[in-house]
Amino acid sequence: MAKEKNKQAEELVALTEWQKRNIEFLKKKKQQAEEERKLKEKLLSEKIPLQVDSEVVETKEISEEVKEKAVEEKVTSKLKKEKKIKAPKEKSLGQLAFQKALPVLLLASVVMVASIFMITPYSKVKKFSVKGNRRTNLEALVKASKVKTTDYWLTLLASPGPYEQAILRSNPWVKRVSITYEFPNHFQFNVTEFDIIAYAQVDGGYQPILENGKRVAKITQSELPKSFLILNLEDEQAIQDLVKRLSKLPKKLVKSIKSISLANSKTTPDLLLIEMQDGNLIRVPQSQVTVKLPYYQKLKKNLESGSIIDMEVGIYRTTEAIENQPETPIKSQQNDSDKKDEKSVDNQEQTRTEQTTETR
Repeated sequence: MAKEKNKQAEELVALTEWQKRNIEFLKKKKQQAEEERKLKEKLLSEKIPLQVDSEVVETKEISEEVKEKAVEEKVTSKLKKEKKIKAPKEKSLGQLAFQKALPVLLLASVVMVASIFMITPYSKVKKFSVKGNRRTNLEALVKASKVKTTDYWLTLLASPGPYEQAILRSNPWVKRVSITYEFPNHFQFNVTEFDIIAYAQVDGGYQPILENGKRVAKITQSELPKSFLILNLEDEQAIQDLVKRLSKLPKKLVKSIKSISLANSKTTPDLLLIEMQDGNLIRVPQSQVTVKLPYYQKLKKNLESGSIIDMEVGIYRTTEAIENQPETPIKSQQNDSDKKDEKSVDNQEQTRTEQTTETR
């Protein structure tokens, strides 16, 4: 018996999926037939009221044929109701196989469509636009990004970082940039530019100096704004240091400066002479620009035009007229007084001599 059971178990393992489902289906069918038989027997043993020629009679009073027909109808209707409630719809083997294969089919379809698209010219067609620019143009940005016509636009969509970094390295105007995508193949450069802090006067025009200390291509005098700052410094390192300091000051204060040059002071080598748009002058060490220069905004309300604010040591007001007044040398005054004293002594000696002569 044990050998037969083991043999049956091995045969069940060796059966295919379809054979297993078929065996299960036959078992259910056999079970259903048994249930129908039991239900018929139960109904036959009971009295079932039937409508025959508009009269209700008992099952004992009608023929066996009518009785069996009524029982079969009753059993069929009852089994249908139970089947609707209990028996879920069984999916065919074809439906199950299709559901399992559906994800694979979808993935294969996507890969096939993408492969076909990648070999078409449309995979390399890219459209560009720019937003936020004032002094740089779209052509310069595309060139700086090093985007090639042979590059796939999917590459630019997947990793825009290298293209953004290329723009920051090669375009001095760009402070920040990001590349955004719009369906189907449109890309936009979102740009933030550096501000111009000052201009350096060079041969044939003026060279803008940006807030990062870098210089860009020179412009003509006609391209200059109404008010602008001129830096008359030669040391490039000093210029970059000063520009960084000016970028930390209020923009309104920086715009009110007309020019900055060295004061050529022997005691303070980095002393600057700042000419303001209102005609006043400021002397301040470059190392103390960010600390002392903001005080000018409070002082200028009480200043007359042509005033000089000296911030070299402390802060005080003076004028060119006061500074140009000649100082009386102390030594010459002493010499004059000495000469006067000598003359008075000589006169006294002469008077004494005359008086002695007359007495004689």
